Amino acid sequence: MFFSVVTDPRDRTLFATIYHYGLRVTEATLLQLEDVDLERRRVFIHRLKGGHSGERPLFANTAQVIQTYLKVRLPTGSALFTGRQGNLKRQRIQQLFRRYASKVGLDPFTVHTLRHSIATHLLEAGFGIEVVQEHLGHVRIASTLIYAKITDRRREEIYRQVEQSPEIVKV
Repeated sequence: MFFSVVTDPRDRTLFATIYHYGLRVTEATLLQLEDVDLERRRVFIHRLKGGHSGERPLFANTAQVIQTYLKVRLPTGSALFTGRQGNLKRQRIQQLFRRYASKVGLDPFTVHTLRHSIATHLLEAGFGIEVVQEHLGHVRIASTLIYAKITDRRREEIYRQVEQSPEIVKV
């Protein structure tokens, strides 16, 4: 829903990258052109708050939007995401998000919602909490456990698995 209104190549790439890699807004501003290697399909993520920085695989969808964006990228700064005034700043990214979010009725949400969304989506897809921890760059599992609230859909699936497990005694 959100991405359906984000048509500008830079903004689409910015928010897709934030979502796909669970970035904080400031982490998105730290991305430099040289952090993206389209040939090797890798991206270097700079994590804050003591998180695990490092190279990650570049998702095919992310690579595609980055390639599209790079054709129109303004050469006004060294960061991956630039505007007319140079490198995009946190405040500008937040402002852009609010504009797009209001178009689809997501007014109370912030850019950080994209980070929460990827964590929730990974859990709903069946990935373990350790995968989410690594994906978000958390040092401590306790930081990741806030996402471990089980959704109704996932809860139903877990109960079906428990019920069918040969380890559970049938009475």
